[in-house]
Formats: sequence, structure tokens, C-alpha cells
Amino acid sequence: MAMNLGKALRSFALAGAMTSMAATAFAAESISFNMSWLPQGSVGGVLVAKAKGFYDEAGLDVTVYQGYGGQRTVNEIDQGLFDIGYGDPVSVILNRVNGGKSVFVGSINTVWPGALCYLQKDGEGDKKLADFAGKSVGGGATSPVQNIVPTWLEQNGLPKDHLKLLRMNPAVITSAFLEGQVDLAECWEGASLAILNENAQETGKKIGMIKYRDFGLDMYGSGFVTTEAMLAEKPEAVDKFLDASYRGYDYMAQNPEESADLIVKQYPTLKKSAVLEQIKQINALVRDAQAENKDLGFVRADRMEKTLGFVRDAFVVDDSIKAEDLYRNISR
Repeated sequence: MAMNLGKALRSFALAGAMTSMAATAFAAESISFNMSWLPQGSVGGVLVAKAKGFYDEAGLDVTVYQGYGGQRTVNEIDQGLFDIGYGDPVSVILNRVNGGKSVFVGSINTVWPGALCYLQKDGEGDKKLADFAGKSVGGGATSPVQNIVPTWLEQNGLPKDHLKLLRMNPAVITSAFLEGQVDLAECWEGASLAILNENAQETGKKIGMIKYRDFGLDMYGSGFVTTEAMLAEKPEAVDKFLDASYRGYDYMAQNPEESADLIVKQYPTLKKSAVLEQIKQINALVRDAQAENKDLGFVRADRMEKTLGFVRDAFVVDDSIKAEDLYRNISR
């Protein structure tokens, strides 16, 4: 009896050890992702991928964190606080100027999604950039708009001071704009624009837009950012994350209503109508018809060169920063 009991205990111990080894062998790879701001349509593909289990299927355990702005997010990624995040090439360039090693590894906004929004009067047609001489613009204190707008104005044959730029807390820009304290406000497709439109409609107002890209700004908006170290140490994890994330963006394009429900279920304080509008805007931005590679996320060398060229002018960046160092097209 004692021998049988001993054999049984040894069998249980062996089975437990084998189970533990199997669990370790198939343990999901942990990935931390910084949204750069609050949950919204711009990062919707990630949130949908998480809700649909796409990361689980890829063997990844992805944790999503709130962010506090693009430049801060990219710097935090570079410092190793997060593995991957939502960031723009402007922030990557500035990070590398200061010795960082951040890398843009996939586009989401294949064109610059920013605009200057204004209140449109009944019966009034679309306005031109030249129509706003001397008007004030509410922009985030650390937003790239503070440097981009003056250079962009010059590219359009207008003086740098054609618009009066104000540095504001992003949380108060919408209310200040709708209350008439500023004439124009920076707004972003896939993000603040949908909320601005909803707030305006509630007060019987209509929003007009001057999109930067309609007036000559040909550059990338935000996408996925990581570091050279992450690419060297965990290339397969980055590949899997990008695969699953773009699968999320593709699913979001095919199923916008369901995707909005999935996002709101994760973040119940969000308003579905605003999230759905953000999703529709991102769906129009995430595909680049001019890209030679039609896979989502592909970064074009010519547009990255133009992005760097504009940033050199706007932020006075020297020639030591090369476009080819800024991005990688990961094999997916």
C-alpha cells in the first residue's frame, strides 16, 4: 500500500512538473502599449484586437495604458517605460535629435490628420487659409502645431504671424473655441474632431475645417513607435503585435458599428456616437492608395523624406538625422 501511494505521489508530482513546464513554454509574451492619449478611434485597431482576442491568438499579453501626449509617449518608450506606443514621426525625429533611438514601425494616419477648425455660419462656404489673417488659434502647449503652423503658413505664401498661436491646456481648447474665446482650434481626425462636432451640434453650431494636407502639408501622422533595442531583442514580438493590431484595424474597417461597441464596452464612459465617427475617420486614413505595398502600415520612403524635410524647416533639425533611420517596414 505504501509503495502504491509513493508511486501515485511521484506520478502526481511528475504530472505537475510537466504541466508547469508546458505553461512556461507557452507563456504569452507581455507587451505594454501606450495610447498616447485617451482611448479613441485613432487607437481603435489595438482596442478591437484586444477585445477580439487577436493578441491572445498571437501569443501576446498586451496591456494598454493611457498616455499624455505624443512627444512624452515617444520619450517614455525610448526610456523603456513602454514597449510600443502610438506616436508620430515628428516626435520620433525630435527624440533622435536628443540622442534617443525610437523608431516608427507602422503608419496608421498615412497622411497628416490635423486641421484648423472654425465655426461656420449658415450659408457660408468653405474658407481659405488666407481668410483668417490675425485670427487666434487654440493649440496644446506642447502640440507640434506650435511649430508646424508658422512653417506651413510660409509654404503657402503667408507670413508666419498670419495666425496668432496660443498655448493652451488641451482639456480647455474645445470649450474656449465654442465659447468664442479663440477663433480657431486645432482638431484631429480620429480623435478630437468627432467630439468637437458633437459639442458644436448640441449648441446649434457647425464646424468648418482647413485641413493641413489640403494646403500642401504632405507628411505622415501617427502610427506605431518602438525602439531599436526592442527590435533587436524581441523582433518576433513586434511582428506579432503589428500583425494582430493591423488585423484589428482591418476588422474595424469592415465592422465599424461592432467595433464601436467593443471599444465602449472596455471604456464605458465613452460616447458610442463619437467613437463611431472617429472609427469612420480612421478607416479613411489608414489605407494609402499610393503605397507600392498595400499592406496596412507600410511606410513609404518618399513620404518619410518629405516628413523629415518639413520637420527640418519647422524645428531647425540638422542633417545628421537621416530618413532611413526613422522607420522600419517590418516583414509581416
